[in-house]
Amino acid sequence: MSLCDLCKTIPWETLPEVPPDLPGNLTGQKYIQPLVRWPQGTRGYEHHQSLDALRRSASSCALCKIICSSAENVQKELEELKPQWEAKEMHQYEWPTFDLFLVKRREGGDGAWVMSFVDGDSERTKRRKEKGLEEAWIIAALGLCVRDGDPLEEVIEGRPVEGDARSETAFGRSRQWLQNCESHPTCRPSQTLLPSRVIDVGELDSPEVHLWEPIPEGTVGQYVSLSYCWGDSREFITTRATMEQRKAGITVSDMPATYQDIVQLTRELGLRYLWVDSLCICQDERADWERESAKMLSIYSNAYLTVAAARAKDSAEGFLNVRTERSFVELGYTRGDIHGKALAFNLPLREELVKHDYINLPNEPLSERAWGLQERVLSHRVLIYGSDQMFFECNEGFRGEDGLSLKERHKCAHKRLEAEPRDSASSWLKGLKLNERPKHETMEGWYSLLWLYGPKKMTRASDKLPAISGVAGLYAEKIGEEYLAGLWRDQLIEGLMWQSLSFRRMSEYRAPSWSWASGDGVPASGQTVDYTEIAEILDAKVTLKGTNPFGEVADGWIKLRAPCEQLYLILEDWDPEAKGRYKYDNNVNVRTKSGDPKGTSSRFDFAFTDDDAPQEAKKIVKSLQGVDIFALFMFRSRSWDAEAAEDEGTYHALIVKRVDGTENYQRLGFLLADKEMVGKEPEKEDKEGFPTITLV
Repeated sequence: MSLCDLCKTIPWETLPEVPPDLPGNLTGQKYIQPLVRWPQGTRGYEHHQSLDALRRSASSCALCKIICSSAENVQKELEELKPQWEAKEMHQYEWPTFDLFLVKRREGGDGAWVMSFVDGDSERTKRRKEKGLEEAWIIAALGLCVRDGDPLEEVIEGRPVEGDARSETAFGRSRQWLQNCESHPTCRPSQTLLPSRVIDVGELDSPEVHLWEPIPEGTVGQYVSLSYCWGDSREFITTRATMEQRKAGITVSDMPATYQDIVQLTRELGLRYLWVDSLCICQDERADWERESAKMLSIYSNAYLTVAAARAKDSAEGFLNVRTERSFVELGYTRGDIHGKALAFNLPLREELVKHDYINLPNEPLSERAWGLQERVLSHRVLIYGSDQMFFECNEGFRGEDGLSLKERHKCAHKRLEAEPRDSASSWLKGLKLNERPKHETMEGWYSLLWLYGPKKMTRASDKLPAISGVAGLYAEKIGEEYLAGLWRDQLIEGLMWQSLSFRRMSEYRAPSWSWASGDGVPASGQTVDYTEIAEILDAKVTLKGTNPFGEVADGWIKLRAPCEQLYLILEDWDPEAKGRYKYDNNVNVRTKSGDPKGTSSRFDFAFTDDDAPQEAKKIVKSLQGVDIFALFMFRSRSWDAEAAEDEGTYHALIVKRVDGTENYQRLGFLLADKEMVGKEPEKEDKEGFPTITLV
């Protein structure tokens, strides 16, 4: 199939660029990807000016055909969502005109975006137009790569993804990525301490590998660490009974597919040692497991390379698998005085706008696992085997076989512990003394990691704290503070006010009720605005189950002094099963005795956005019949609008109840309230008169 006249003359090298600093509208949809505030009068290279014209051309033009396949996905998603906005169940989107323009791909590699603009009559669109702005949608995203040996290989980095991950070409790309990484000054030194046990993979064609305990302790070398999903199988592990057998030799062909693959890859990379948790930790000896699992920081930090078997759902699946071939369109391409044949292909629209989804790989099995997040955060460089291609990340960025190239990488403990301050927090951070800023910025990094970590899955619920213990240990070194079941002693007032999003408490005990580790889900932590503390921490203590200070806990309490107001449920007109309600309305309203009788929405700790939220909300309300609940006011934050003339701010409180038969209290949720709802200003009262409360 040839190209139409429009596609033959696309000036790939001189296409207009996307206007800088345009915010995207994060819709949560797969194909609807708008950029807002696009300057009027700014277009790109003009392509077909209607969907019908594109469809007609797609019958004979190969490039129009792949553009059209993406445009059809956008159209289909809009049609599927239309009944929902007509029923007032979601936000309404304005239809793009499908008059198409090409611009250069915004970061990520060679290629182009195919754009269209909306032309609706909503008030929002009218206001934009009055300001000379409009909304542009990505209708298709095109990547470009070249075959090995093409003259353009000097200037275009991307290559067609190898169908066979075991091919010499695929292994060669891995070796080249490592060599390029080592040439940069940010690269990890090649020789580091070996873990307590490693697997000696031996020669390339050897039928056996051996478990080895380096002697003397402190032996240096290079090793690969594996990050993978165990799955349900627990058969191929090292136990006290099999320890000596593993040292004598392990037949490679007897190993699960993922283990066989990592042995082959380690050998192909020219390395001798390998660390795999199920084989290098004695799995039936509690003391050994606890001692070795507490070393995750050093094990993954010291690894020459971490290999992430991201695509495999369990150890039996393997990761050196055949990948689905892509559809390419060959076209003539010139850069400078180099001419060759480029290959164009479709790119995912959401990832093109939301670049961190390329990096986070949210649809891969390993990305769902709690241990997998820690292993990636602690690793200097990671070779990732995804479902569609290989990726490599180090402190120089994130790249893929097809030419994807990003300057950023996944959050990494060795590049920068602190997160970039959020825009809303910038003015507050700038207002801090210079010696105070680094710690607050570092804590921003911790809080952003908890956001990612909270909903991750684990086979053993008790691993919630151990599976992030290596990262916690690194932060403890950085900020010099005591770790208390997921919180930090000098940040307890702020730390206690984590907000439970999609949160479910565990029936078995694994952390105090005041810790985010007591459940699964996003614990939104940290403050992006300044605040004034109202509560006072008097003491706190956590009892550990073992020797790892960042691992499992048996008990914990916090004693504090804070203003306390009884709360009353407002059940009139509350129906969490009513149609067309905002999901926050699954939470029942509460009021204080002297405040606004309308009260405000509670935030009990449950998954209020899930399908079963109405039923869970009713269970909570039923369980609180005849039970006294209270608000403990922790601090008062400044308004989001720092320039507001009247800044009354917001009270942040814990919702608690007394534990039956004791004088202790447990957390039920949190509360955000204004002065009218509270009926007073607690921070202006005498602190000596505040009650002393023990949270467990």
